[in-house]
Formats: sequence, C-alpha cells, structure tokens
Amino acid sequence: MNKFFPRFFYSLAIIIILSLVIVLTACSSGNGSSSTTNSSTPATSGTAINIANFAFSPATLTINTGTKVIWINNDGTAHTVTSDNGTFNSGNLAPNASFSFTFNSAGTFTYHCAIHSSMIGTIIVH
Repeated sequence: MNKFFPRFFYSLAIIIILSLVIVLTACSSGNGSSSTTNSSTPATSGTAINIANFAFSPATLTINTGTKVIWINNDGTAHTVTSDNGTFNSGNLAPNASFSFTFNSAGTFTYHCAIHSSMIGTIIVH
C-alpha cells in the first residue's frame, strides 16, 4: 500500500502539468489583431457586444475603421465569434470570457457562433 500512494500522486502531478500545458498553448494562439481574455470588463477604447440568451447584442453594429470591438460572453455556456469569411475567430469562449478584434479595413463583416448556428451578427465598418 505504501508504494501505491507515491505512484498515484506522481501520475496525478503529470496529468495536472500536461493539462496546464494544453490550456496555456490554447490560450496563446492568435494573429495579433484579436485577443481572448477571461475578463468581462471591456477595454476603455472600442465597442462592446454582449453575448447573452444565445444572441449577439447588438446584432448589427456600425463603426469607423480602426475601432476595436469586444464581445463578452455573459451566457452560461460557451460560444464562438466566427467571421463568415475567416477574418477572425475567437475559438470557444467560456462564460465570462471576452474576445476583441480591431477592424482596420472598411466593409461588411458577418459572423456567427460556430456552436449555435442561429446566433448571427454583422459589423459594418466605414
């Protein structure tokens, strides 16, 4: 019985370390123009979009070029913010997490939640 406990704790430590490596690796991916955080407080510059009740609010937002938009997941389940043309993708956003993207070119950008296809939104950039 004495040999069991050291092996058990050694195995548990390895599992915890591997889990941390996976989580940290997943959180560090990005292209510099977007970010994901676990804070529900938006930055002082930019415009916030609330994710709640399986909807983006506002569903349509008109902004100027160079504006940072921040999506905040206030739902009790994970969602994504995924552009229809591949311009941005938040990956899975846990409850209370946020994702931001700076729109540096004019155009109309439609997006959706890859987990819940009924969730759609539009950003119009002038």
